[in-house]
Amino acid sequence: MKICEDGAVAGDLLGRLASVVGERWLVRDGDGLEEYGHDATFMESAPLCAVRPASTEEVAAVVREAAAAGVPVVARGAGTSLVGGPVPLAAGIVLSLDRLTEIEIDVPNTVAVAGAGVITEALDAAAAAHGLMYPPDPASYGMSTIGGNVACNSGGMRCVKYGVTADYVIGLTVVLASGEVLRLGGKLRKRASGYRTLQLFVGSEGTLGIVTEVVVKLIPRPRFQATAMVGFRRLEEAGQAVARALAAGHFPAAIEILDRGALELVADKLPPGFEPELEAVLIVEQDGNDEEFVQLDLMKMVEVLGGADNRIAQSSNERERLWEARRSFGKVLMSMPKNFFAEDVAVPIGQIPEMIRRVQALAARTGLRIVTVGHAGDGNLHPTILFEDAQRDLISAAAAQIFRDALELGGSISAEHGLGALKRDYAELEHGALGLDVMRRLKRMLDPQGILNPHKVFPEQPADDAFLESMPGWVPEPDRRRRKAELGL
Repeated sequence: MKICEDGAVAGDLLGRLASVVGERWLVRDGDGLEEYGHDATFMESAPLCAVRPASTEEVAAVVREAAAAGVPVVARGAGTSLVGGPVPLAAGIVLSLDRLTEIEIDVPNTVAVAGAGVITEALDAAAAAHGLMYPPDPASYGMSTIGGNVACNSGGMRCVKYGVTADYVIGLTVVLASGEVLRLGGKLRKRASGYRTLQLFVGSEGTLGIVTEVVVKLIPRPRFQATAMVGFRRLEEAGQAVARALAAGHFPAAIEILDRGALELVADKLPPGFEPELEAVLIVEQDGNDEEFVQLDLMKMVEVLGGADNRIAQSSNERERLWEARRSFGKVLMSMPKNFFAEDVAVPIGQIPEMIRRVQALAARTGLRIVTVGHAGDGNLHPTILFEDAQRDLISAAAAQIFRDALELGGSISAEHGLGALKRDYAELEHGALGLDVMRRLKRMLDPQGILNPHKVFPEQPADDAFLESMPGWVPEPDRRRRKAELGL
């Protein structure tokens, strides 16, 4: 039974949900419910309602009500997903975790305990007050929540040195599909007791359980940073330089790439006199507690990279200006009267030059304008397709080709965004039939009714079928453009 089609059943469930969270925290139709029907993509689907619980116990009670009624429930953080992750495709209940915002910084144990609704930037800022750092920094750092980061195993610019979300999660509180509360791990950094069930929920996109609280490791905050912009006359040279620098023993805190198309979009943010014919730049940062070492290592790294136009920031203002070129990329896209589609793939670092070559060949073959930025230090590239309305029918095949190229080179179709709905139909190409079957068995065991975030992760049509055209109204509306601009994507 589809609950949205039975008014009596829906009304009864809404009454029970209101008794759990309070009428104030139950969002009904006409009370701003539209906000809970989409993420930062172009997908949207109306839920029956949204609830905003204030504790793990209330989350569990909501899930028990949903399970009893056989109604889908979709966990939501800040809605910054770029793959349709929190879009309620089967209607049902959107369970917003935005009120779970408690933070504890445990300095003696160098860990933080955070509610799933804590904004990533707020968590890092709380750690910084004690001289500590939470390193993962997705582009949506100022908006995304730690619960959403866990759900997608988010990455970011600092991941080349410090790793991704999964590398820091040591404890979780998870509400299962039955409404039971499972507590895994804790403040202990080292454990070799039993299966690593905690990691099963990291990257599961809310399909196996709903994370309500997270315990993460913190590290000492580096006192100094040094940043450089290194230009290259050929794009492939930039990719080769990344592999060369890492092989030489340099371990930068970040190393970002922008190709010529991206540079043209942010030209006003580049240093004065920067060579206009460059095909790519790398923005490189080193950090540490010894200022002299940090500066010296950065200079040595720039020398190894071997660029044609190198700029090392001489002040904090210059450093911020270099990073502004990278951070403003998404905002510039949003200001353009064009449609765009941003991808997220990963390849082994040594395959970056070949992946870049294939993206260039795809652009030449299709006539599409494809610009590339990315976290080059860990092989994560974001080819972004800019297109006119008349070219819409080319986008599905172009995105599919980018996926296939990444997989042929030993990579992944999603480096940090998850599969959600937009990439689910390509999952078998990466994981194989047996790999997906194991995932499905886990899903059936933990969520036998299939009520947790349905229509995500698992393929529902062959990968060669229409990919985007099946998504009605996917061209971004102005309000969606503004939301994505806020994410810096």
